[in-house]
Amino acid sequence: MVKTTASLIQVKDIKNDTLILEDGSLRAILAVPGINFTLLSEQEKEAVVGAFKEFLDGLDFNLQILVVSRYAYIEGYLNYLKERLEVEDEPLIKLQLEEYIKFIQSYVETHKIMKKIFYIVVPYEGEVIEIKKFGKKTKIKEEEFYTKLEQLETRVIYITEKLSAIGLQPIRLNNYELLQLLYEMYNPSLRWGLAPIKLFEELIESLEE
Repeated sequence: MVKTTASLIQVKDIKNDTLILEDGSLRAILAVPGINFTLLSEQEKEAVVGAFKEFLDGLDFNLQILVVSRYAYIEGYLNYLKERLEVEDEPLIKLQLEEYIKFIQSYVETHKIMKKIFYIVVPYEGEVIEIKKFGKKTKIKEEEFYTKLEQLETRVIYITEKLSAIGLQPIRLNNYELLQLLYEMYNPSLRWGLAPIKLFEELIESLEE
């Protein structure tokens, strides 16, 4: 029997910017903007590598690094440029915008523009807790959940502080962004950022009921 996509997803609920898995364990996800390592001086490179090594050595729990590569959504940027072109009054700037738009359109037609996104998945395991499924009213044990959440938050703070010292600025995904990430991960044919926003809004509303 062929399994549905939903049966392959181990997430049972999304709450407090956290994924709750089938076994009751928790996951926080941090989006981490990359840095251009090749532009750094040798001294800066050594400092970054040393700080990252210190970060890894200080971990006493498992960590998952997720790297996603997808075709970039260029149409939104092109639409922005076209809007600028319509309101621009300066002839020289208008001409430059027209040429730039033509260049971008031509380049996209002959090149694959990829977007690479880095995530850190922060876990917290523990005893199985009672959780609800999407669309059902089964309540979870709030005390157990928040006890685990507190431990997870400690890990998130540690990782954020260590990566910030390297020059990275991790951003924790909220409920909406977690839902969007799951959708786009299980729909790889999409260009990144083309997921149906209205669908997410409806799902978030159902989660909050």
